Amino acid sequence: MKSHIPKPRMPGGANRIILRRTAVLMVLFGVLVFVPLAGKLIQLQILRHEELGRMAAENQTRTSSITPARGTIYDRNMNVLAVSADVENVCIDPNELALSGQDTDAIAGSLSSLLDVDKAWILKLMEDTGYRYQIVKRKVEQEEASAVRAYIARQNVTGVYLEPDTKRYYPAGTLAAQLLGFVGSDNTGLDGVEAAWDETLTGAAGRIVSAKGNYGSSMPYHHETYYDPVRGSSLVLTIDETVQQMLEKEMQEAIVQYDVRNGAFGVIMDVNTGEILAMATLGAYDPNRYAEILDLGTRQTLEEQHRHAILADGEERERLMAEYSTALAEARLAQWRNRVIADGYEPGSTFKSITLAAALEEGAVSLSDGFYCSGSTSIKGRSKPLHCWKSAGHGQQTTAEALQNSCNVAFANIGIRLGGEKLYEYVQKFGLTEKTGIELYGEASGIFFDEATLANPDSYASLASAAFGQTFKITPLQLIRAVAAVVNGGYLLEPHVVYQVLDDDGNVLEQHDRTVIRQVISQQTSRTMCGLLESVVSQGTAKNAQIAGYRIGGKTGTSEKIDVFDENGNMVEDKIVSFIGIAPMDDPKIVALVALDTPSTETGYYISGGQMGAPTVRDVLSGVLPYLGIEPDYSEEAANRAEVSVPDLTGMTEQEAETALSELNLTFRREGSRERITDQIPAAGAVIPGNSEILAYFGDIQPEETVLVPDVTGKNAQEANEILTAQGLYMKIVGAEGAEQTIVAVRQTPAAGMAVEQGTVVAVEFSDLSAQD
Repeated sequence: MKSHIPKPRMPGGANRIILRRTAVLMVLFGVLVFVPLAGKLIQLQILRHEELGRMAAENQTRTSSITPARGTIYDRNMNVLAVSADVENVCIDPNELALSGQDTDAIAGSLSSLLDVDKAWILKLMEDTGYRYQIVKRKVEQEEASAVRAYIARQNVTGVYLEPDTKRYYPAGTLAAQLLGFVGSDNTGLDGVEAAWDETLTGAAGRIVSAKGNYGSSMPYHHETYYDPVRGSSLVLTIDETVQQMLEKEMQEAIVQYDVRNGAFGVIMDVNTGEILAMATLGAYDPNRYAEILDLGTRQTLEEQHRHAILADGEERERLMAEYSTALAEARLAQWRNRVIADGYEPGSTFKSITLAAALEEGAVSLSDGFYCSGSTSIKGRSKPLHCWKSAGHGQQTTAEALQNSCNVAFANIGIRLGGEKLYEYVQKFGLTEKTGIELYGEASGIFFDEATLANPDSYASLASAAFGQTFKITPLQLIRAVAAVVNGGYLLEPHVVYQVLDDDGNVLEQHDRTVIRQVISQQTSRTMCGLLESVVSQGTAKNAQIAGYRIGGKTGTSEKIDVFDENGNMVEDKIVSFIGIAPMDDPKIVALVALDTPSTETGYYISGGQMGAPTVRDVLSGVLPYLGIEPDYSEEAANRAEVSVPDLTGMTEQEAETALSELNLTFRREGSRERITDQIPAAGAVIPGNSEILAYFGDIQPEETVLVPDVTGKNAQEANEILTAQGLYMKIVGAEGAEQTIVAVRQTPAAGMAVEQGTVVAVEFSDLSAQD
């Protein structure tokens, strides 16, 4: 039997096994090592590529934002109301200044001198090296910026920079301030059109990207990348700068004349389009310096309050400073407030036009109806009699006369005839319980009775007072829009102040046209109301709104402040007087409202819309109507008194002078015996009323150089003319006309006692003193 002897194993086999195992282990080890590394690489180079690239760029570069220029705001005639100009911010890098080893005290001193900034404050900014960016002064204009730039270059200063910015300018200063608003230090609109249209006006920011060193220091010889900012769109407003100026001028003069204590507000609107031609609140402020208090009295009060606070100690000082800060903030908010859209007020008798339009439309009253006023009447649900403003009463009146007389008793009964449900319905239709939709922030919607209160069958108290405009509040813009609907054919419009949006090349991006919300009354009712409102000016409480050559309509108003109380809890006696005027009444174009808040009782004028509001709107319309191209249409009598320019009569014979003057409805009185005229009063080119008499000198007689203006206040027109003519002066009649004993002169320009040349025209304002509503 053969034994099996196994073959011996070769040493090389073992080595191969070891090698294979080693290789496997190495591969496994390599995989184990590479997978995390590959994961990290994927994370860094793929997943976090954008993030790390951005971080690297931020570490190696400095990015400065470039503020875009805001769009320009124009009036309807492309006059600039708000514009941005290039300025610069002066900035420092405290970290770079510290690392550079420069003389920071010297740099702070130089910047202080160049920029008029406190040196100690600059040094304090420099000490905070944890910040890489601090602004020393914002919005530096080019002259100052050039001086800083020259200093940096001359002294080879690093760590001080200038960055581009823009600054908003309002060329007209206080004009239309509450409407335009203002922008803050970051060029963001904070009020008015600037805030409401901020996104449109702002544009897109640009930037400058530049290289920086290890410690954030600048590398001036490296490449910079500049990304242009995109300018904001511009706005063309419906506002007319000239009309705005006229409105504010007459409002300011009224504030002075009637010693108005709490400012004034006014608005002018195109009745057919809803375009706002002017909108003003006085006292105003300057949007170029919006944080400053413009009213002198308020500013002095605040300064005195601040002085007391800083002189106090400890907790008393803290308390007084807190009170001062609160008072300052309230004063700023008050002067920024656009009262035309933000404040409700009691409209008073101006609302009677709304009540009557609704009553005529519904057939609740007719022009043939009669109303008796004894001075008071009993109203169901009222504990006391309802008194008319005329305590003696108006007696028997037609519907037209009730409006002309602004009779509270008559209108309480008209409201009752119309009914609470219907009055409330028309209040809603006229838009008096909703915002008007004007494209501005901060609009209020007014406060009115609910329907149930007005329709209460057990009490007509609220219905009666609402019918003549008391015990509720609406905004001036709501009222003027409603009255526009009364006279424009019955159409309630959406008012607007922005006409167009323009791009940087002047192309029109948006345009806002007439927007009709609804028709409230018929065209026939509207035509009837036009005639009635015109009669208020020609025969009623608004005679002081008369303008020669123009058919003016409107309604006076005098209202109380029913929710304002004094320190003892008693209702104040302050009043708001107003007038809303429309012209021309044969084809209404514009409606104007002016309200004067708290006229003084010490001026000699009776506090009423007829005595104060109507003359103010008259003066506004006297300038606005001819400016807008609305020509006067004189009656024969008025045409004879229309102003004319005096021709040059020197060298003419008596016959030639008579012919030249008769064509202008002028006459002359002869002085001297020569054949030809050698001198005349007034001089050629003077503008005098028609029907006036020229003094013509035929010879060596020389006219007197000056005369003293006599006082004609309190006189009627005939008496005043006779007194002035006797002094060689001419009279121009302003305001109410008529033979009534209640129409007398209340003002004259030039004032009594002034020395003037013979031939001077004295403008005499006549007022109907019976206009007490």
